[in-house]
Amino acid sequence: MMATDHTFPRNERLKSRKEIAALFGEGRGETFYPLRCVVRREKVEEQNVGIRVLVSVSKKHHKRANVRNLLKRRIREAYRMNRNPLKDRVSGQRERLTFALLYVSKEIADFAAIDYAVRKIISKLLDQTENRG
Repeated sequence: MMATDHTFPRNERLKSRKEIAALFGEGRGETFYPLRCVVRREKVEEQNVGIRVLVSVSKKHHKRANVRNLLKRRIREAYRMNRNPLKDRVSGQRERLTFALLYVSKEIADFAAIDYAVRKIISKLLDQTENRG
């Protein structure tokens, strides 16, 4: 039995200002309450294949840092636990997938609601990848 990889390594985190600007400039967005997902796809060479993810919670809606950190931890955990099928599909198609998970609700959602939204986002991305490939 093979163990699945549930880590969230640094090379999967989107940190480059240039890539973030390109994501919000060229990406397509869709809302899966309480999250909004902005996605950008590009065909690349073999060594640049993979997924890059940005997680953000608005300071406008959640003033306290501990609440923002709690929500970001929940989003990262939900993504980390559900990302493996998407990771396998993207690496098989020589594609780089960059996306942002933005928390849009003014209320503090529990993990189940965030997990459900992340699962819907990943299934939508898998369907889009299947239709493109």
